[in-house]
This record gives sequence, C-alpha cells and structure tokens, in this order.
Amino acid sequence: MGSNISRNMTAGLGLFLTLLMLASTINITQLSSPLEVEETGGRQAMEVDCSNYTFEELFIYDHALYSLSFDSDWQTAWLEARAWVNGSNSAELRTNLDGLLDGVPGGNNSWLSTDEREAVREVGPDCVGDMATRIGIREGVPHRDSSADSTGIDWNDLEWYSNGIVLDEVNLIPTGHSQERSCQNLGSSPDCKEVPVSITDNMELLIEEKAGEDKNIDFNKLPNNGQSNFTLAINTTNMTSTTFQITFPAINGLRISAWEVSEDGVAIQSTSEPNAIVSEEGALTVIWENTYDSTDWPMVQELFIDFTTYIPDTNDPPVWATSAPTNGTLIPFVNEGSETILLTASQMSSMAIDDDPVSISCEGPTGWIFSISLDEDLMVTPNGESADVTCVAVDKYYVESDSRTWKVAQPFSLSATTIEDIDSIDITIEPSSYVSGLDITMSGVQDGRSSTAVSESGISSSTMKTLTLAGLSPGDFTLAVSSTASGMLDWSANFDIGLSKLSQPPVVTLTQTLAGENGTWDSSGYTYSISGTFYDVDGEAVSFVLSVCGLDSQNINQQGANWDTDVHVAGCTDHSAYLVTLTATDESGTSSILEVNVLPPGASPTDNSGGSNTSPPEAEGGLPAPGIGITITGLLGAVLFFSRRE
Repeated sequence: MGSNISRNMTAGLGLFLTLLMLASTINITQLSSPLEVEETGGRQAMEVDCSNYTFEELFIYDHALYSLSFDSDWQTAWLEARAWVNGSNSAELRTNLDGLLDGVPGGNNSWLSTDEREAVREVGPDCVGDMATRIGIREGVPHRDSSADSTGIDWNDLEWYSNGIVLDEVNLIPTGHSQERSCQNLGSSPDCKEVPVSITDNMELLIEEKAGEDKNIDFNKLPNNGQSNFTLAINTTNMTSTTFQITFPAINGLRISAWEVSEDGVAIQSTSEPNAIVSEEGALTVIWENTYDSTDWPMVQELFIDFTTYIPDTNDPPVWATSAPTNGTLIPFVNEGSETILLTASQMSSMAIDDDPVSISCEGPTGWIFSISLDEDLMVTPNGESADVTCVAVDKYYVESDSRTWKVAQPFSLSATTIEDIDSIDITIEPSSYVSGLDITMSGVQDGRSSTAVSESGISSSTMKTLTLAGLSPGDFTLAVSSTASGMLDWSANFDIGLSKLSQPPVVTLTQTLAGENGTWDSSGYTYSISGTFYDVDGEAVSFVLSVCGLDSQNINQQGANWDTDVHVAGCTDHSAYLVTLTATDESGTSSILEVNVLPPGASPTDNSGGSNTSPPEAEGGLPAPGIGITITGLLGAVLFFSRRE
C-alpha cells in the first residue's frame, strides 16, 4: 500500500460525514464523475468515483466521534463513526447533497427526498471505499515524516473494505416535518416524501458495521502482532471538533511511550493529551479530543502516537501511601446490583506513590466484576451484599504493589415513609453491621440547588432525621450524603430514593379601589377592571387565565408582583350577575383560583327584582355612576390543587 497519510485534505475519515463527499463549500463539478446512472439488467445502477476527491475548503460539522477497534489478527479493524450536524450546518449539507444528486429523480431541485436518501445509501459504501482513511500504522522506531522517506518506508495505510460499510442517518428527512410534502418530480416512488433543503433541523450521520461481515478496514499485517514498538498516525487536518477512540487487542504491557501533534511538520505544544485506559481484559483504549481552527486552513495537522511493550531497565513498583486504606478497611459504595463507582480516579491517585500515574486493580469472589471506566474510575458490579476483595496498585508498566484486602459493602441505607411533601421529609438512616459510630451529613440536591444540610453523629441503630426542603424547587430531588465511621474509608455519595418536593400554589389577592370597591365599570357597562397582587412561594413563574360566562382570556397584565385585567362581558347572555374566575398556575402546574361575583352597574346587592336577561342600559339613556353596588360573593382565596410532578 502506498503512503497517503499526508494527502493534504484528502477526503477520508471525515468525508463519510458528508454523506458521500458533502462539504459546506463543495463545488459539485470537482467530482471526476459526480453521479452516473446507467441501465443494468433492467434496473438503474448508480456509480460514483470518489478516489480523487479532496477538500479545498472547510468541511463543517459540529462534532464527530470516531471509534476504531483493531482486530486480534493485526491486519483488520472496524471503524465506526457518528457526526452531529446542527442548525445552519445541516441546511448546507442538505443543499449540497441535493446538488450532488443532479440526474437522480428529484435531484438538484431545492428539495431533499426519501428517494434521494435511498440513492445515497446505495452508492455510499462503494464511494467511502474509494477514499483514504488518513490513518497509518507501522512497526519500528518512532517515525514522524508523513510521506515515504528516502529509505522507502511508508505508513502502511488503513484502507476501507467497502463490503463491511453501512451508511445511515438520523433526521436527514425529518418525519412529519411541518414543510414535508409528497414528492413532485416524475418517477418518484409512491411513498416518496421531501422537505426543503433550507430546513435547519439537527441531524446525525453514521458509519456502522455491516451484519455478517468481520471488518470494514484492511491494512498490511503488523509482523509482531503489536508486541514490538509501533506508531499510529492520523492526518487531522480540517477536522474541526472530533473525538477519537482507538482500541487495541489485549497485549500485556502495551502503552503509550510518546506522542506528538505537528502543524506543517513542526511539533507543537498541544493542550489535548491522549488518554490511555486499560480494561480488565487488558485491552488498551486511547481517547483523544481534537480541534482544528478553520482559519488555519490549509495548514496540515497530524497526530503521532508511539506504542511500546518494553519495560524500562529500572522500574520500582508502586508503594501504598500512608493515607491508603489498611487491610480490613470497609470501602463503601451504593449497592443497587448494577455497575457503579467504587473508587474515583482522584481517590486512587492519592493511595499509591509512583513516578507515573497508578490505578487500582481488584479481584473478588465469583460474580463480582471490577473494571476501569473511560474516566479512569474503578467500577464494581456486585454479586451480593458484600465481599472481601484483594487489590493492588498498578503502574503503567503493569508492575504491581503488594496486595491489600478490603471489605466492599454499602454501610447504610436511606428510606422515607412519605416520599413527597411541601415543607419537609423524614429520612430514616439504617446502619449496616459493617460499621459502627456512623457520622452522616445529608442534604437534598437538585439541578445546582440544595436544601439546608442535617447531621447526626454516632449512629448505631435506626435513626430518623427531618430534612427541610427550603431551597429546592418543586419536583424530584436526590440526597447528597457524606459519611465517616471507624474502619471505613470516608465517603460521599448520592442517593436516589424517589423523593419529590410538592409545589405550593401561587397566592393571589384582589386589590380594592380607593372607594373601597373591588373594581370599576367603564362607561359602556360592558368592561370591568380589576387588579391585585400575586407571588409564588416556590419562586416559579406564574401564568393567568380569566374566565367569565364560559369565555377564557389570557390577556392579564403582569408587572412585578402586580396583575390587572379588563373583564369583558359583552359576550355574556345573562347580565344579571357575572362570575369572574381568575386561575393562577405556576410552572409545576399547581393552581390557585380567585372567584368574584360581580353585579352589573347600578344593581344593588339586595335587588331581588329578577330578570335573568337584564342588560345594562344603553349609553345614550344615561348610566348610573360606575362601581355602585358591586359585591364580591366569594374570595375562595387559595383553592389549592396539589399536583405532583411526575
């Protein structure tokens, strides 16, 4: 395989994200054969030549994740990818895709259709198979030159195997979009739908494994199967925001020995360091976050990572720090029967002393599983209530410290008889048999908010503490708990026991006029003005709905803690009296209702003359003074409707 790692802006790893060569500024005429449609065996067969296609301008996407997994044969691999294209970027991509498909029914007409999408899926794997991945891997001494050197050494490029490629997308043609229509072009399929290319709905583009295949990447076999030094190189030019996750087969001692980012062949001080993680099975995964400033184009950016299995001539094993848990110490965790954190990366880094970073490796009874997460935390999947485990500190060369034996278990449980309330909830603390003299501090936490903390010391039996909920908003919350006990590692954890704070309804009042009335009629006798104040105990926004004679209105003015509105009664059929209902609802859906019985102008509270359809007098006939005889028959005040946020 010839070397193409330095092919400046060659369409490759990133290009698949364009759904077959789509960049924000693609000039369709750049393709040697944009899209050929020819009759083959009675059907249309589409072919596209992507082998010579390169980028010359910025390829826009918001973020991309590339996952490369090398097979144990060290000559094949799987490359999966996912890209997120949002807002205006998605509109540009749809526009370019529609233009690329000129010649396909419905192509290049400013509408993108499901037929066009299927055309892309048909030719996509072969097109990607033509392209360069921009990834190379070679054994030997560390190498930085991105093109074949004078001795004829090349990069052993990774090449696509098209039969193992599946292209897919999410939301390229949004289902049920407000601008969706049936396809208008001749030759469209019966169920064809299309949307304007100008829509800005977010979308995702994917390369996935094809079922029944065992690879989608080929390269020349590494002769020593990863047991000797090798270098991985990636041309990251124009990859504006990407995450690489590269996993190698399990090899004892495989690690990063050096790495470098270069710009136009000159090494730079990169702020993004490759992060190496070793699974419990011994497989090394390297994660690297990459950025490329589009204003630097056409600068060539490349990543080089050197790997080795060689152990240094001198390497002292890690030693336990004085702060590390001694034999028999209880290591607490929340035991819900599923994988959870046992020790954080920060905790482990302080437990052992070594020249290089260390991790903790543990073994326990049958069924207990320990592993290192991508965040380098020690994870445990329990198989029972507790276990005695043997742990060692391990350096990056897999040299181990002496072992220590710890107990792993949940030291206490928390419960509540009533899991939802307005003001407070009683929490029961039940210590386990693994601890004594338990000290606990806990508070309710919720989206950056917290309640006042409560504490209890020397807990040896079931203990109840009342947690006040002031400071929390209505809705679900969890318990942040810190605890200490004799023989236990100090512990902070978060407990979710299904707690919820109930919403209190808004408080609404009606303000009287200077004349002692509850409102005023205008000169027509059909509009009644009322006002008042409101506030929400929980600090949530409040909305209003006014109802009179079965007609609703949301035209209520709010200014600070004040509200006012005009009640229009012209649409009422009964003018003998008006029941005005004002409903105030907070963000949690909890409401208060204020009801006011209003008499028409001139009517007296003791007027029993009847007349269910009495209308106010005509304006020209002379109206009594407005506001006379208005009566509030009910301020039902806080008619409370408690509703729990599901």
